Amino acid sequence: MFKLPRSARFRLVVLVAGVAVATLATTQRLPVTPAGVSAAAPRPVTTPTPTPSSDMQVASANLSFRMPLSMPTGAPAMRARAGILVDLDTGAILWAKEPDLELAPASLTKVLTALVALENFSPDQTVTITPDALGQSSADTLMHLKAGQTLTVEELLDGMLLPSGDDAASAIAVDTVGADRFVAAMNAQVAALGLHESHFSATAGLDDPHLYSSAYDLAVIAAYTYEHFPLFDQIVATRAINLPASAEHPAFALHNLDALLQAYPAAVGMKPGWTGNAGACLIGMAVRGGHRLLAVLLSANYPARLESRLFDWGFQLEGLPPLLPPTPSPSPAHR
Repeated sequence: MFKLPRSARFRLVVLVAGVAVATLATTQRLPVTPAGVSAAAPRPVTTPTPTPSSDMQVASANLSFRMPLSMPTGAPAMRARAGILVDLDTGAILWAKEPDLELAPASLTKVLTALVALENFSPDQTVTITPDALGQSSADTLMHLKAGQTLTVEELLDGMLLPSGDDAASAIAVDTVGADRFVAAMNAQVAALGLHESHFSATAGLDDPHLYSSAYDLAVIAAYTYEHFPLFDQIVATRAINLPASAEHPAFALHNLDALLQAYPAAVGMKPGWTGNAGACLIGMAVRGGHRLLAVLLSANYPARLESRLFDWGFQLEGLPPLLPPTPSPSPAHR
């Protein structure tokens, strides 16, 4: 068999190594998929959001929930991709499933939109609707605003939080400080709350690869908003409201889409959502005997039913009797 001389073999090895190094130097590095994100569909790189202008306020808070050393057992099965149940009075997490997983939040986004609006605008501030804020699809949930109408911030919050009006969520940003500045303030607010698994690109929550959050982050956002803004609490607990006609706008009959208010007697509301990518989602809150529980379910089947069972279990941990009838056991199969 032919064999190269030793000096020739050495030169050949050096040549091959040089070609390999040059190839690696000119080859683009493959992206690293972050934990919790599917390798088949990596999250696109997000351009850093500019800092909002000085007239947009964000609230800083040291608000966090702790995972106990030993999680309570016996929680009902939850058909959800991610979720969390928190005791707001102690800050303890009672149940969690993938609480840090970044997912599409759908209209749960509007809780953060409400927080930024309430932090920056007076409820009686007037807003004139422009065509730039409209143009939503007929498939969107809408308040049914028209260009030229003038409403207060409180009325827009009613339309955004009860029928989940995407047009109201748009107008509360576009027709006040502009969408870019408002969304920048949303992301600045997330950072000020110490959250790291969320990014928002719009106010309504429609599917967008640059709009995502986690069950844990949404629980913190919801808890802060509920604690600091009684007007928000009042709106999300309302099943229906009629806004009377004025010289600036027609009457609006607004109905709350939150099925939890009907499903669980102790519920005090919060916000449901749904999109094709997010599936059905729900932030819910319930109060019994001085105890306050907050739940978030993402990509869930019938989340109002699930959260009702989760709340009932959580209140039993507090020594309270169940409000719901027991779940029937499956009938034994006939032989």
